[in-house]
Amino acid sequence: MMHVRALCHATEKLESVKQTVLNVIGEAELQVSHTSGHHGNEILIVEARVEDAQRGLELFHKLSDSDKEMVLNTLEKRVDESCNLFLRVDKQAAFRGKMTLAQNDDAIAVRMKVTAYPAKKEIVVRMLRDMLENAEERRTRAPAP
Repeated sequence: MMHVRALCHATEKLESVKQTVLNVIGEAELQVSHTSGHHGNEILIVEARVEDAQRGLELFHKLSDSDKEMVLNTLEKRVDESCNLFLRVDKQAAFRGKMTLAQNDDAIAVRMKVTAYPAKKEIVVRMLRDMLENAEERRTRAPAP
């Protein structure tokens, strides 16, 4: 399962933020809820949830080599005890269709529930590491078109 969440501030267009979330997660039903900021300004929360594990893999494949390396190097910190993997995608880049890890607060929060038996953080980290490293090896061994 993958859950994606983005904030839409008063200076942003809701339709643009919705499209940005869809750029990250693919086709999905979006939910919009309302909240208020510290100074009383309205903030809209745009969320989507999909059950298709393949979508998470597609997101990884869209990351740059340096971002994939960053995820690999920080897997221990990105996976919690409930076997959730957390990523933050740059919202402005995602709007343009490019998946980049966020370097600031203007981000789309991505949470992926990783299934493992038994469901333990160490097993999930090992599975993700193997998956990411093997995907990279296959990509570098593939013949050029």
